[in-house]
Amino acid sequence: LMAPSLEALIDELRSDRARGASELARRALSGLAEAAAALPAADAGALSRALDEAARVLQQVRPSMAPIVNLVGDWRLACSDIAGLDLAQGRHRAASRAAALIEASRAAVARAAEAAAELLGPDRTVITHSMSSTVVAALERLAPRVRVIVTESRPPGEGRHLAGRLAALGIAVQFISDAQLGLFAGRADAALVGADTLANDGAVINKVGTYLLALACRDRGVPFYVCCEGFKRSTLPPRDIPLEEHDPHELAPPEAPEVHAYNIYFDVTPARLVEAWITDRGIRYRGDDPTR
Repeated sequence: LMAPSLEALIDELRSDRARGASELARRALSGLAEAAAALPAADAGALSRALDEAARVLQQVRPSMAPIVNLVGDWRLACSDIAGLDLAQGRHRAASRAAALIEASRAAVARAAEAAAELLGPDRTVITHSMSSTVVAALERLAPRVRVIVTESRPPGEGRHLAGRLAALGIAVQFISDAQLGLFAGRADAALVGADTLANDGAVINKVGTYLLALACRDRGVPFYVCCEGFKRSTLPPRDIPLEEHDPHELAPPEAPEVHAYNIYFDVTPARLVEAWITDRGIRYRGDDPTR
């Protein structure tokens, strides 16, 4: 059985609809650091086994989000030697390695955001969809000399929170329903979105509606950019990456046996619709080597 604090962490990550994948990955790591300090254990070997099992479960909580899988996986590997230490050393090493990965994640966000801001430049109109801490960081670097079109991103509507954050930075925001994506895409100079996962061919797994935005941008001749950290890359092809589905009652469907509601939270944007992938490792344009 999991400790109550780890059970609470799993529930927190599973139910969170506001924070982006990188933020949730860092929260998973901070929770593991807390567990390393507090879990009852007779020795470092018992601690190692308990932490590894907790990390394995956390990796499965949000299967559409590669950063949780990858960063927690890196932590498991980095902690594979703590069983041979004394208990106090094992606790310290597990916590310190979680802290190092959290810092590496934040640094990657900063580098990707800086590259995106340089590519976009000031005095542009940018359209975005869903919540991405990396996109926010990029737009913050351009504030107030940028205009942003923000979608509701329903359900649950995290675009409202995003619009508020951008407005607080002094950015002029146009707030629209998801159904207006096609209408407003042509009014932007560029689209900039984050990613929950990058498939091995460069396809983008992100909040549902991202694919529609990319299609609208292609039709209007607007460049569609993806900005995220390199650790969001998966080794899997798009077809093998699960797309999370949540409670259809969020859509408030009619209560009738003939109505079958679907509430899939993520969609897949093919690499052919992406103008450039902007990561902490640099900018890769469509036609470049997709594995770089």
